[in-house]
Amino acid sequence: MDRRRFLYSGGALGAAVLAGCLGDGGTATPDEGELQTLAVAGSPGGPMPVKPAGEVVLLDYWATWCAPCKPQMKELRAIRESFPGLHMLSITNERDKPAIKQFWREYEGTWPVATDPELVTNQRFGVNRMPTLLVFDSAGEEVWRHVGLAAEDTIAAKLREAGV
Repeated sequence: MDRRRFLYSGGALGAAVLAGCLGDGGTATPDEGELQTLAVAGSPGGPMPVKPAGEVVLLDYWATWCAPCKPQMKELRAIRESFPGLHMLSITNERDKPAIKQFWREYEGTWPVATDPELVTNQRFGVNRMPTLLVFDSAGEEVWRHVGLAAEDTIAAKLREAGV
């Protein structure tokens, strides 16, 4: 699916996406890759693997315009504090780096944030709603997917089930 078609189909679901009320969809493939992280707050800048082999991984798909993504930041900050060694990566499809950095500082991001404006990982993992959280076990299998706002205790339980 090309980017224009992806964005067009996502536009029809815009109101529901903002509310974070849509159900589950898509499955991950075991493909690996890297994204460029931004140098801001707890994000180091530079390339970072999306899903490194042999590690439990938490991916967070978000956007600056996404209403439930704002309170999700507090829940993810608590996860980062509880699981400091976890491979945790937030991914946005936006291109406006100053806006992304401003959001990251305002909502106190303390983990890496990457940009994927070409939607490569969205397509790879079947993500088309914001926010979406994905947990992969150390074998690289997707073991949990959540669309919408998720509480810290729920995320922590899924990470423990994945082997953290």
